[in-house]
Amino acid sequence: MKRITMRKIKEVLRLKLDCKLSKEKIALSVGIGDTTVERYLFRFNKSGLSWPLPDNMSEEELENRLYPPKEPASEELHLPDFEYLHKELKRKGVTLARLWEEYTVAQPEGYSYSRFCTLYKQWKACDKTWMIQLHTAGECTYIDYAGLTVPIYDSSTGLVVFKAQIFVSALGASSYIFCEATRTQQTEDWLGSHRRMGDFYGGVTECWIPDNLKTGITQADRYEPEANLSYQDAAQHYGVSILPARVRKPQDKSKAEGSVCFVETQILAALRDHKFFSLEELNKEIKERLVVLNNKPFQKMPGSSRYSMYMEIEKSALKPLPTTAYELFHWGKEMVSPGYHIMIEHIPYSVPFSFVKKTLEFRYNERTVEFFYQGKTIAVHERSFVEGIPVTNRNHCPTKHQHQADCTPEKIKEQALTIGEAVFNWVEMVLEDSSLQVRQRINTTLGVVRLAKAYPFPRLNAACRRGIFFSNFKYRGIKDMLDRNLDQMPLPHVEVLQTLPQEHSNVRGSTYYE
Repeated sequence: MKRITMRKIKEVLRLKLDCKLSKEKIALSVGIGDTTVERYLFRFNKSGLSWPLPDNMSEEELENRLYPPKEPASEELHLPDFEYLHKELKRKGVTLARLWEEYTVAQPEGYSYSRFCTLYKQWKACDKTWMIQLHTAGECTYIDYAGLTVPIYDSSTGLVVFKAQIFVSALGASSYIFCEATRTQQTEDWLGSHRRMGDFYGGVTECWIPDNLKTGITQADRYEPEANLSYQDAAQHYGVSILPARVRKPQDKSKAEGSVCFVETQILAALRDHKFFSLEELNKEIKERLVVLNNKPFQKMPGSSRYSMYMEIEKSALKPLPTTAYELFHWGKEMVSPGYHIMIEHIPYSVPFSFVKKTLEFRYNERTVEFFYQGKTIAVHERSFVEGIPVTNRNHCPTKHQHQADCTPEKIKEQALTIGEAVFNWVEMVLEDSSLQVRQRINTTLGVVRLAKAYPFPRLNAACRRGIFFSNFKYRGIKDMLDRNLDQMPLPHVEVLQTLPQEHSNVRGSTYYE
């Protein structure tokens, strides 16, 4: 049997130990079988680990604790995949006999042909039935977008600027409806609507049951759906599980389908001739009509409405909202290139060079950028908005790259100052010499600063002091002084040079040349 990812196993543990969900609900949320959930919980209990897991535990360490030596394979009979059989029988030339032969190849000890046919017929008979769903208060919130949109006009030109999307949700037990208009169905609007939905209900249910739109579900699958990482992050913040409806199975989200129908007929149809020039204006109108819809009595339960049912049985069953507001993070995944930077919104951010050729997960918002490997944080940066300028942590670079990063005027001045004042003054004069190319200035000053590795600081300071006195601003000039020990010779006194006699018997004077 194919093992699920450690991320999903950790989600199973969270839903059981934090959210206290049953194994059936956990199985639906994560997309695995009930027995598989039970098996992972058994392995966790047997491993001796405690919950929550240690912050420094990687996914590899968790896997080693949960999966010591491989267990022997089970030899129990395997039921045929009836959904697959039903689908294949629709193809021309395919018979039950042919499918049974293929089944026995994969399961030599499986069911006989007659039992195989009987089981399929029983399954097919049961599949034609339908079940009345019983909704427990505080258990599920059904979520979808309405098929209808509302145009938003430009007040000056009268043209349509965009078509507003209508987010709709309903609580399972009371059918209490929340809806609002957003500009798009993208991640920011999708999760923003979930936040406002929680505020509207005054709490959250145990599960969210969305449709399989790409913003929320990246891979729609009956057995193992993949939720968007940002959506999973929001679910963990609110302490809920995500149970996406099956593809083309409207009965899985009948509450959402019915609520969308009510919103379209009771609210949107009534606004079809209105012109709106902003989302605020549209949402104000929706809010007023939503109050009427939720207070409208049920046809089959006179005296009761969605709002009264919500107040009576559902509000008290909701889990409280988190104390801190949800902060949206965008998630992604990328392999680290040899340049040990990952591009996010046109800006490269560094990660430790040891992760080159490894795939990292990252998330970012308006404040920070974070990188993860096997669930462990490996790098954090402050968010930058200057496109094209890399954000690099010096500790992420190889040693040779760190030395190269030091070759800037500012870094060279810092190093020169640690050697001495004379070296700093000499370096500053060279770096400010506009007659030289920038690269030449850097190379000359870098060469002199690195002489400190071969000569004591006092000697290098003396050589630079002599170089300033004689206007010698060449690397070879300073090195020659050190090699010939000229730095140890005293400098001429400036006062003596300035007070030399101007009249002397050996001085001819200006009249000599007339």
